[in-house]
Amino acid sequence: MKRDTEKLKENLILTGVKEIKQNGIDSISLRTVAKSCGVTHGTPYRHFESKENYLNTVLKHISTLLDSELIKDVDVSQNAKAQLIQMGVNLINFAKTYPNFFEALFIKFPFKYMKFTDKTISDTSDFPGFSRFKEVVILLRKEENFTNSESESLLHFWSFISGLAIIAGSLIGNELDNETIKNTIRSMLEIYIKGERQ
Repeated sequence: MKRDTEKLKENLILTGVKEIKQNGIDSISLRTVAKSCGVTHGTPYRHFESKENYLNTVLKHISTLLDSELIKDVDVSQNAKAQLIQMGVNLINFAKTYPNFFEALFIKFPFKYMKFTDKTISDTSDFPGFSRFKEVVILLRKEENFTNSESESLLHFWSFISGLAIIAGSLIGNELDNETIKNTIRSMLEIYIKGERQ
């Protein structure tokens, strides 16, 4: 019986992931998810208590996918700059491949999962994507002896790369290939590092 319950719960989560992938986060409804799974509309509430808890679980699942995409082809033996360039390319490819996932995680995300302070940006949840990115930015700061705050570096790089991902996923950026994206991120990092050295 417990196995069936866990299987149903997983099915509810995967159905939510599929719904967001196809139609975006705005269209997700527990009633529709329940119907797709062949259960009553109250079943998701029995497993997740609320739509908020359900969405949180579904978005964690999507964030885990993002995390695995972010580290593709990242060589940890390389310097942080090279790692960050590859992560940037990966984030942009994620946004192009899964536009509704990107929108759900970065544009219409319904929960607060970052806390901004003067010193840093803290990840206040267990969504892994940003944490991985933060580790590499901190490593870059050490390698390049940045003098600004960790918070500034994180905000600058995160906003630049996620902004580039929005452009790349739009009609005006559809023709951006990986080499152009890499060169753009590389140029931005070089300008940023040069500015920090002055």
